[in-house]
Amino acid sequence: MGNKNPLEGMELVNRSAQCIFRKKVEDVSLVDLKGLSNLTDYYLICTCQSEAQMRAALNDTFKVLSKEGCKALRSEYAPGVRWAILDYGDLIIHFFEKKTREYYALERLWGDARINRLNPDDYRVPEEENNEDDDEL
Repeated sequence: MGNKNPLEGMELVNRSAQCIFRKKVEDVSLVDLKGLSNLTDYYLICTCQSEAQMRAALNDTFKVLSKEGCKALRSEYAPGVRWAILDYGDLIIHFFEKKTREYYALERLWGDARINRLNPDDYRVPEEENNEDDDEL
């Protein structure tokens, strides 16, 4: 969708999934919206067990992708909201707490889309990357 980031499409999705799984989020789904939405090509939707985990996953993903030259078009997080977003143009990442994810049910909203549940074992990161500091946005 033309976001001018060095990582695009599935390459951006895969790198983002590595960051997300590194923070032990659960139930990660990739929603392929190509041809269905003018907004983005992909949603990456994940469930966080707490607000602290959500903040950590959001911050880590933002930090790692920024270091690789990918700039978020927007980032939305507010304490207590239980839903955060990172928007990279081609990809919008949704971080939910469980009950909020169930309530909004984005996968059902996009019933025509191809939806794949991602396996954390497919997105392992090098051990040295796991040991980097966790700075915040």
